Amino acid sequence: LHEADIVVLGLPKPEEIPLSWIQPGTTVLNCSHDFLSGKLGCGSPAVHFGGLIADDDVSLLAAALRIQSVVNSGRRRLREQQYTRWQLHCLELQPLSPVPSDIEISRAQTPKAVDVLAKEIGLLPDEIEIYGKSKAKVRLSLLERFKDQADGKYVLVAGPQIHPFLKCDVFLSISIGIPSLDMRITPTPLGEGKSTVTIGLVQALTAHLNINSFACLRQPSQGPTFGVKGGAAGGGYAQVIPMEEFNLHLTGDIHAITAANNLLAAAIDTRIFHENTQTDKALYNRLVPSVNGVREFSKIQLARLKKLGINKTDPSALTEEEMRRFSRLDIDPSTITWQRVLDTNDRFLRKITIGQANTEKGCSRQVGGIFFTGVALFL
Repeated sequence: LHEADIVVLGLPKPEEIPLSWIQPGTTVLNCSHDFLSGKLGCGSPAVHFGGLIADDDVSLLAAALRIQSVVNSGRRRLREQQYTRWQLHCLELQPLSPVPSDIEISRAQTPKAVDVLAKEIGLLPDEIEIYGKSKAKVRLSLLERFKDQADGKYVLVAGPQIHPFLKCDVFLSISIGIPSLDMRITPTPLGEGKSTVTIGLVQALTAHLNINSFACLRQPSQGPTFGVKGGAAGGGYAQVIPMEEFNLHLTGDIHAITAANNLLAAAIDTRIFHENTQTDKALYNRLVPSVNGVREFSKIQLARLKKLGINKTDPSALTEEEMRRFSRLDIDPSTITWQRVLDTNDRFLRKITIGQANTEKGCSRQVGGIFFTGVALFL
């Protein structure tokens, strides 16, 4: 027993077998009436089959069939972990001459349902989060399933501003008059370059050479979408479809970043406004209000008191100076670098003045402008 990798139990009382007889990591098929109790070392649970007493031919046959089922399931699971060619059914493409506009090409093709595509490339149903019919997020649990899988080839398609020591298997550079490492491609006046090359390369590898490959593109901002380029989904017959959904924010993640960023920016200016328009006592009463006749500090406020060196827990015990230090952040507006963001290229918002309404009581200041949300991700 100690040397076995798989142990099949048919005893009426399998608990009589000492666990020390079974090596850690062993798979136990319990074909008895009772179950093994506890865990079998290394946190590996037993594989239980209840309600079977192997004391006649029928029970023995049932046990054998169940064992065979476990083995077959294990084989299928092993095949899923191994590299195999995708069973991908590519959509037919009928190129036209002259080539239509990008949006006409996109709307002429019916996208494959994303759940069908996920099944064709070997993704499990619980490994994707579907948004509509043509979009889905891939969960990080996929990395755990393929952690023992050999790495594939990494092809980088980049512009001229690229770190020379960035590790990749193949390097394709999109540049204008600047020598690149392996290949130089000059974009058109409208900017078709990196995205078009990336998508076209994956189309060639997957649809024509039957090599498993996928493209990883940056999610576009609305700046290029509503600029002269008209989109950031590639171009011609090498583009992401439906292009409207790709260009107009996919799953809404960029909108969530915009909201979070602007919420913090509003909180900073609101704090400055209240500190400029209220006395120390009024500000303190707002921060530590009396609820049902009881005034208490929150955990965050107690942490701030500790940071200020004020070792008091009773709000009524603070002196006027301690109330002032606790209540005021004294933010210097000229030092604020956190800017509001918007995911639209509006050049007339590049340098603006905020707080000019009479209700803001003179708390106006000039800011650098409203940044791109995509830029805010790197600040």
